[in-house]
Amino acid sequence: MVPADVLMIDGSSLLVRAYFATLYGGRPRRAADGRYTNGVMGFLHMFTHALERVRPRYVVIAWDTTRDTFRRDLYPAYKAQRGELPEALLEQFETTQRVLAALGVAQHADPRYEADDILGTLALRCQEQGWDGLVLTGDRDALQLVADGVTVCILRRGVAETDVYTPATLLETWGLTPSQIIDLKALMGDASDNIPGVPGVGEKTAKKLLAEHGTLERVLANAEALPVRLRDRIVAHREIALLSKRLATIVTDVPLPFDLADCLLRVHLSDALEALRALELERAAERLARAATAAGAAG
Repeated sequence: MVPADVLMIDGSSLLVRAYFATLYGGRPRRAADGRYTNGVMGFLHMFTHALERVRPRYVVIAWDTTRDTFRRDLYPAYKAQRGELPEALLEQFETTQRVLAALGVAQHADPRYEADDILGTLALRCQEQGWDGLVLTGDRDALQLVADGVTVCILRRGVAETDVYTPATLLETWGLTPSQIIDLKALMGDASDNIPGVPGVGEKTAKKLLAEHGTLERVLANAEALPVRLRDRIVAHREIALLSKRLATIVTDVPLPFDLADCLLRVHLSDALEALRALELERAAERLARAATAAGAAG
């Protein structure tokens, strides 16, 4: 991770990773009152580590609330293959959000959109205001948000190991521009999100097509010049490819009830201390306090 003015976090992605990373002995940790806390504990550890590395002035955490977003209206099978999350994890979404609210950390969720869309909207606002932004997530879909002034960090193991992407490193490692990340998914699909793409077109073929033609639209416009088998696939699945592109495109105009300037980081640890003690997370609180103090954000 690198220093930035604004830290934008995919809360759902971090919490899911934190939960499964802390299933010691296959069992989630509980507080004395019976509430599950391993995900909350792991999340706060990752959040604190990010504050230590990025030293942001502003922080926003985006959350998913449902899979029934506008993308399901476009394609009912979108993410339909995913199973339900464990109850022990689902419970911790509300617990984590309550702790963050007590700490005074800005958060947002919208049932019509995914966390990625909120992050995309925030990233665009960073660009418009000339602030350096960093997106922290485990979802590679966010690579399309890479831009001058917007860095995307993809989690690998916790937050100690991340892949850091700028426009230059994205081109170097993927051979693609940020907008071509969308076209790549439109052509090859994405099994994790159940985005269909063009049957028979894998990553290697999709990248070759984009290297030659630049965009999905140009691939479609020049389909007749492609080898016969590939041409037939592209022509037959033209509408599916265009739909896949819409599904893969992160929205950057989610209506937000706040401005970036409203998300100034001020960690009110004293307000959250009672909740953290009830969850038996005093050690996490101590480290968070040190990180906030070092970042000049202690309230």
